[in-house]
Amino acid sequence: MRHRAWSKTAIGWHARAGILPAMRMNRSLVFCLLLTACATTPREPASVAEAYARALEEGRVGDAFALTVGGAEEEAAFLERYSDPGARSARAADVRAGAPLLEARAPSLTVAQSTQGWRVVEARPADVPRAALRQFIDSVEARDWKAAWGQLAGPLRARYTPERLREDFEREPLAKERLRRARLALNTHVRVGAGEAVFPLGDERAVRLVLEEGEYRIAALE
Repeated sequence: MRHRAWSKTAIGWHARAGILPAMRMNRSLVFCLLLTACATTPREPASVAEAYARALEEGRVGDAFALTVGGAEEEAAFLERYSDPGARSARAADVRAGAPLLEARAPSLTVAQSTQGWRVVEARPADVPRAALRQFIDSVEARDWKAAWGQLAGPLRARYTPERLREDFEREPLAKERLRRARLALNTHVRVGAGEAVFPLGDERAVRLVLEEGEYRIAALE
C-alpha cells in the first residue's frame, strides 16, 4: 500500500514538474506567436496601402513612414510634412482612392487588381513604352527628380544627377517645351523596334526610349 501511495505521489509530482510547466510553456509560445502575427507588416499591396492610410489617420506618423521605401535621411521631412492632421487626412483619403487601381510592376511584368483579384496584365507592345514615358513625365511634373533621373537611359544618367536634372527643367525653357511635346507624344503612334521605341513628333523630332534590363528608359526628348 505504501508502494502504491508512493507511486501515485511520484506520478503527481512528475505531472506537476513536467506536464504542467510544458502546458504553461505551450501557452506562452502560442501567446508569443499571436503577438508576432499581430506585429507582422502587411505584404499584400492593398493591405500595405490600407495600413499606411490608417497609420496616418491615427497620427502614427512613424509607423506610416516605416511602410514607405524612404531612407533614414528622409524621415525628418516626412514627419514634419505629416505633423499636420489635415495633411494626414488628405493623404489617407488619396491613398484609399487610389487603392482600387493599384498595379504591381516589375521588368516585363505588370499585375493589376480586378474584380476577380490580382491578374497579370498582358500589355500590347506599344503600351509598355507609353507607360514608361507617362511615368517619366509624371515624375518630372511632381518634381520627383530622383525618380525621374532613375527613368533615364544609362548614358543620360551618367551625364546627369537628380539635382542637375532639376536645374535643367527649372531654368532651361527648352526643357519645359520638350516635356510638353513628350506629353503630346503619348497620344501619337509609337514605333516599337528591336530594343527601342520611338514616338515621332514631326519636323524630324521624336521621343526615344531604349530597352535596358527589361525596362524602357528615356533616351531622348527632342
